[in-house]
Amino acid sequence: MSFSYVALDIETANDFRGSICSIGLVKFQDGTIIDTYYTLINPETSFDTFNISIHGIKPEDVADAPTFPEVRQDIVDFIGSDIVVCHFAQFDMGALNDVYNKYQLDYDDIKYICSYRLAKVAMPGQLNYKLKNLSKALNIQLDHHNALSDAKASGLILDHLLSANSFSDLNDFLKEYRYDKTGLLGQRGFNRKKDPKYKDNLIYTPTEEEKAAMDPDHYFYGLYFCFTGKLERMTRKEANKAVALVGGIPEKGVTNHTNILVVGEQDWRVVGVDGLSSKMKKAQSLLEKGHDIEIMTENDFIKLLK
Repeated sequence: MSFSYVALDIETANDFRGSICSIGLVKFQDGTIIDTYYTLINPETSFDTFNISIHGIKPEDVADAPTFPEVRQDIVDFIGSDIVVCHFAQFDMGALNDVYNKYQLDYDDIKYICSYRLAKVAMPGQLNYKLKNLSKALNIQLDHHNALSDAKASGLILDHLLSANSFSDLNDFLKEYRYDKTGLLGQRGFNRKKDPKYKDNLIYTPTEEEKAAMDPDHYFYGLYFCFTGKLERMTRKEANKAVALVGGIPEKGVTNHTNILVVGEQDWRVVGVDGLSSKMKKAQSLLEKGHDIEIMTENDFIKLLK
C-alpha cells in the first residue's frame, strides 16, 4: 500500500516561537525522498545571541529573505494533503501556530504527528530520544539545527520505525501504537494527555485560576517531572513552578510514575566517577524495567517549556 508524508523542521530567531527564520521540508513516498524545500525567512524581529549560537543564522542572512506570508503558499502547496511529521512537534507546530497568529492568517489544514513520541513507544529502551541521539543510533547523517537536515532526519526516523516494525501503511502503524488522533494546526495537539492529578505532597500546586489558564495540548501537560543537577537558566524552585503552571506535576524524586527527568550540570564530587546522580541511576533502572521515562537536558526543557 502506498503512503507519503512530509517531514518538517523550523528554526527561530528568538524565544518567541513565531520568530521563524528558516524552514525545511522533505517529502517521503513509500520510504523514498522525492522532494525537498528549504528557505530562510525574515522574521521581522530581533535575533537572540542564544538562538544564533544554536543554528548560526544571523540578521544579515535574512535581510533579503521573504517573510512568512510570502512563503506560506509554497509551504502549503509542498505539503499538499500529506501528514506532517516533526521531531518535538509541539515546538515546530507551535511555531507555525504562533506565526499564523502573528500575521493574522487563517489556519491551513495541516495535520501532524511527532517522530519523538512515536519513537518512545515503537523503539523502547533508548536512554534519550533527542534527534541527535536517535540519528546517531540509526546512522542518519545530521547537520543539527539546519532545518532541512533536521527535517530529513525526522522523516528517516519515522521510516525506520515503520520498516523495523514491518508496517507498509502509516495509518496501520499509528493505530497499532494508539495514535489514531493526529494533531491539527491551530486546534489540537498530537496525543492529548489526561488531566493532571494533584496531590497534597507536590512541590507546587497551581491555584484554580492557574489551572484554568493551562493549555491541555502543552507538551508537559499531565506529565510527572523531576530535576537533578544544577540548572543554569533558572533555580530549581523556579523550574518546578514553571512546570506546574503549564500542567506538569513536579515531584522531589524519581518514582514509578515519573515521565521526565531533567538533567542539569552534575557535581562530580557528589555523583562520583560514573557521573550519574542517584536520580539518574533510578531513572536508568526504571527504563531497563520498561518504564516510559524521558531524560532531558535543560536546553530541551527550556525549548519545550515555551
